[in-house]
Amino acid sequence: MRRSATTLTIAGIVLAGVLFISVNRLAVRLFGDAGFDLTDQGLYTVSPGTRAILARIDEPITLKFYYSTRLGQLVPSYGVYAQRVRQMLQGYAALSHGKIRLEILDPMPYSEIEDQATAAGLQGAPAGQGSETVYFGLVGSNSTDDTETIPFFQADRENFLEYDLTKLVQSLAFPKKKVVGLISSLTLDGDPVAQMRGQPSQPEAVLEQLRQNYEVRDISTSIDAIPDDVDVLMIAQPEKLAPKTQYAIDQFVLGGGHVLVFADPYSEFSAGHRSPMAPPGGATAADFDKMLNSWGVNLVKGKLVGDRLAATKVNFGADEHSEPVDYVLWMSLRGDDINANDPITAKLTELNIGTAGALEPIKGAATRFDTLLQSSDDAELVDTSRIAGMPVPDALGLLQDFKPSGHRYTIAARVTGMVNTAFPDGPPKDPAAKPDDKAAADAAKKAAATQLKAAKEPIDVVVVADTDLLDDKFWIQFQEFIGRRVGTPFASNGDFVQNAVDSLVGTNELINLRSRGSAVRPFTLVDKMRKSADDRYRTHEKELQDKLKGAQAKLASIKPADDASGDVQLTADQQKTMEQVRGEIISTRGELRQVQLALRQNIDRLKNRLVLLDVGLVPAGVALVAIIVGLLQVRRRRQRPAAN
Repeated sequence: MRRSATTLTIAGIVLAGVLFISVNRLAVRLFGDAGFDLTDQGLYTVSPGTRAILARIDEPITLKFYYSTRLGQLVPSYGVYAQRVRQMLQGYAALSHGKIRLEILDPMPYSEIEDQATAAGLQGAPAGQGSETVYFGLVGSNSTDDTETIPFFQADRENFLEYDLTKLVQSLAFPKKKVVGLISSLTLDGDPVAQMRGQPSQPEAVLEQLRQNYEVRDISTSIDAIPDDVDVLMIAQPEKLAPKTQYAIDQFVLGGGHVLVFADPYSEFSAGHRSPMAPPGGATAADFDKMLNSWGVNLVKGKLVGDRLAATKVNFGADEHSEPVDYVLWMSLRGDDINANDPITAKLTELNIGTAGALEPIKGAATRFDTLLQSSDDAELVDTSRIAGMPVPDALGLLQDFKPSGHRYTIAARVTGMVNTAFPDGPPKDPAAKPDDKAAADAAKKAAATQLKAAKEPIDVVVVADTDLLDDKFWIQFQEFIGRRVGTPFASNGDFVQNAVDSLVGTNELINLRSRGSAVRPFTLVDKMRKSADDRYRTHEKELQDKLKGAQAKLASIKPADDASGDVQLTADQQKTMEQVRGEIISTRGELRQVQLALRQNIDRLKNRLVLLDVGLVPAGVALVAIIVGLLQVRRRRQRPAAN
């Protein structure tokens, strides 16, 4: 009987193994590399945007994937990453209906393939201590000999893999780029003086990224008309635009042109990156009210949005006595601060902004005002005078004086609808024209005759009351990787600008890819608990500091008298008072330390719970299931003899 049971068990195990292998082979034949993507943003699933781009390819594209198997042997994590890249590229080839030809190459040392990889601009990495070089990159080409490369697949950009691959394919499939006209008083393209001197000066990352997909063309702040081939106009901090340039923008918008505007009541970027055209001490506020008002938008003058809930931590105070303080004018917008219903912001996770202004719709305006970015309701408006011209902002003072209004302030908005011209009295007159200048008079009459008084179609304009989100320091970190400058985003600022341009141009395929590529996963609950604890701590801390200052002032007021010999003497009452005050100071300092210690108690408790859930709950659940299964088996075995 026992031998029969053992035989049946062995046979069952063998049959289970055969069934497992058979099912796997059948699944591979039927489904290939299909799988379940359980990530929050579907990072391992080919998106509809990629499928749409692949379906529109009408010329052959060759992709050459260079991967040294030696790299995977040295660093197994790169082997796993390479397998994912290979599978993704094979999926692209399959979905392109034969338009993409994929070659997978292993560049062995001193081989012809290695020479090809080097000539194509791929970046080789040294393997160990020897002279061997390994490669992990991609080269793409189209029928007109345009080439695009990914020099080396960095592990830090694995979350952005589909975006990087699809962007490369799109650039080869549709090589003619749309034009973004840039009108700006900011040094987004680097310091021009340093460039003239031959010194290194990097453009801001948002501009570098835009150039990967668009032709970005600088447009003068005193231009008469926007060129006809400009698809989107990007206006960043227009401090002093000539009237004729404002008129050109007005006519561009009324004629169906799309505009992205960054207008800031106090631009830290402008204050910290002064150009020869904007010398130190110059204006740091945008001057664009006439245009904004004509679109039904008002930028609140001289006010900045402070948000205690979204505030960023900064070190405040002298080096030896610095402490982390919530700087309410620097915000990290997350969750419902970001509009989830507009394609520009639908899947963005976090944006970092600094000293932003507030936008509001003008009552009675015919346009629709849709908020894209907004503060929390734990916010207030702060006068720009609190920080303007100050070398170091008073972060602690702003926090202690904070009085929330309970109102959510709009920081970025999309404006759509029918509008009229901002120049109802006709085109602005040329101040240099002489009264008897017949040619100038004829030109003015012609301009007035061709002026658009109203929009031909509903306008589509995006307005952002901040320019500091364009600054690299707010959203991207750069490092050297094999001799190459590589940036890794820690916020979605660059994605926001790219998405806005894509949406205004009408090419939305890459928007979702860019959004879901972000590796940001904010701990919202922890942040709220920290803010709440900080508020309680700051209030109590201020009370204790005031008490401490009072005690110290009281101690300083005790003035001993000199006796006849010149020695300093304290009366008995003074000595008693001094001891009491000193005891009060020691006690107050002890309370301050206790309050500082208590600041993180709730957060630490939550952290311990999360660790317990993450580390202990799953194994405990598996163990519990195993125990239940074991008990059921024991029970069945006990019941069998009784049944027999």
